[in-house]
Amino acid sequence: MADDILHGLIFVAGVVAPLALPLLFFGALERLVPAGPLKSARGWWLNLRLMVVYLAVPTVLAVAIKYLVSEAGTLSGGGLVDLLPWISISGVLGVIAGCLIYLLVWDFFYYWWHRAQHQFPALWRMHSLHHMDETLGVSANMRVHWLEEIGRTVVMFMPMAFLFNLPVATGVVAIALTFWGAFIHSNLRLHLGPMSAVIAGPQVHRVHHSRLDQHHDRNFAAFFPVWDLVFGTYHHPARDEFPPTGVEGMEEVGSVWEAIVHPFRGRRFRAPTE
Repeated sequence: MADDILHGLIFVAGVVAPLALPLLFFGALERLVPAGPLKSARGWWLNLRLMVVYLAVPTVLAVAIKYLVSEAGTLSGGGLVDLLPWISISGVLGVIAGCLIYLLVWDFFYYWWHRAQHQFPALWRMHSLHHMDETLGVSANMRVHWLEEIGRTVVMFMPMAFLFNLPVATGVVAIALTFWGAFIHSNLRLHLGPMSAVIAGPQVHRVHHSRLDQHHDRNFAAFFPVWDLVFGTYHHPARDEFPPTGVEGMEEVGSVWEAIVHPFRGRRFRAPTE
């Protein structure tokens, strides 16, 4: 019995720690050098509960998602384009190089999925929950509607598995995605200068969440702004450019239930492309 409890605690810690540590770390930094208004305790509590709801869906659907992705890879013989020969380095450097290639491809598919979420009304009604937060901060990282993971599986992961045989260390990539998502959503007054066009930091992503007209449909990539540069959606922020966030004309949800049913409610609001 004691061993079972210990194993259970280790498992829970292994799941919670990668999520909690970035929240705690960047949450503390936000209070030292905020780029905008700080989130209230009530706002934090709402976002944390929305995060739990969102995480529950891919957890429940994990078997089906894994099956669909593996089937896509099987149908293409492991991927139509083999990227493994690109990695000839062994050891830690090989893992890093493999992860960078994986994330570059991942970010390409994410760019188009993310851009579609802002273009098509049905997808925007789901995604707008993420953008409604007027005090953008690290707790908004997984403030995502529960339906979005289903769409990402179909639009991102299945085509990735079908098209590419990718070098990847799954654990390292999962940590990188969690950490980076928390980082770019952080309410930090951090200007990366010319590097903003190379790495998508918090300021670049804050522009994406901006409620100002000049920032609509800008900076869709999560890791590498090269995709925004190539496809004409990049906005390079000035040193002191930390715009207000949220969606003009849309009221914040007040409860978890309101967030769950948000895409299905009859409210009318201006989409970001209008």
